[in-house]
Amino acid sequence: MLPKRAVLLCILVFVLAAPAAAGSIERIVTPSGNGLDITLTLTDIPVGGIVETLPDGCTWTEADHPENRTRVSGQQVAFAVIGEETIRYRVQGPPDAAEAFAGTWEDLLTGESGTVGAGEPRNPGPGAATAPGTPGFGCAAAIAALAAAYRWRCGR
Repeated sequence: MLPKRAVLLCILVFVLAAPAAAGSIERIVTPSGNGLDITLTLTDIPVGGIVETLPDGCTWTEADHPENRTRVSGQQVAFAVIGEETIRYRVQGPPDAAEAFAGTWEDLLTGESGTVGAGEPRNPGPGAATAPGTPGFGCAAAIAALAAAYRWRCGR
């Protein structure tokens, strides 16, 4: 019974030390009257930022996102993300502009970034700021696994 506990403990240590899931953002554009409704669905990005570039011929109208965390400058809209799962906004423009939206996102906790709609994150480039890991966790996990193995081998 003791060997099963040691194996279970080792598996538990490796599962807890696994990296967090990578983030992504999906964009859905729906024609609505004389404009377009855009829904951004965020996955695993608790704190970060999104910059959307509106297509030519589109004009910003409104968003359900807090005004103090939304900035519009020309054809670019920036959203500060703090715990959101969806962001909805509206633009005036032709329906054929639906395919021309572009955007990027960044997760400030992991340092990952990516393209809105791409589904896959990019690793930060050289010189990019990344969030520090938990100091000593990997070492503590290795010591705990070694202690469990030693205890199992020596019979307590």
